[in-house]
Amino acid sequence: MKYYSLAKEHRDAGWYLHPLTGNLHQISPKDLGRFQTDVVPNKVLDALEYCQSPYSLRAPNFEQSFVLDEAQDNSLNVFYRRIILLRKINYWLVNRYASLEVPLFEDSLQAFYGLATQNRSALTDRQGCLNRTLAVAKSSVEFKKSGVLFIGADLPQTKLHAWIIEDNYQPDPWDRDWINYLPIAAYAYK
Repeated sequence: MKYYSLAKEHRDAGWYLHPLTGNLHQISPKDLGRFQTDVVPNKVLDALEYCQSPYSLRAPNFEQSFVLDEAQDNSLNVFYRRIILLRKINYWLVNRYASLEVPLFEDSLQAFYGLATQNRSALTDRQGCLNRTLAVAKSSVEFKKSGVLFIGADLPQTKLHAWIIEDNYQPDPWDRDWINYLPIAAYAYK
């Protein structure tokens, strides 16, 4: 996955997410252009439009049920645990690991359901939004085609949140907080 800086101005300050550390930085608004990605792919721009107009998103079939086989369950568990371990070491490294895709699920909705069966949803794993989205991005076939992982900030409070927009819907049925965050970084496959 490639990092795209969507650095924004908010309340007379510029804000961006550092691609190596994952830290949120405040800068002078006049320097904002230095921290923004010059060329952003259309799939990121399209997903960004959905972030700005969340009610235009298609509603995924949240009533659909998925059955995980033992191999999917074990692999997803390994991915999640490795992501936690690598995040303790280095933010850039965990993103590289998540970029090594291992297709387990057709789409991100199935992957989020898989995590929920492991008691790892937005309802039960409040601090794990980045962990969940990285595990989903790594394991979803559709994410590579149409998915974008966003990291947003609740400014000026500097709280961060991660979510996915995939194929014109937000696939995490338990995450309703994402609409409160200003997207400042995106990760997507070319």
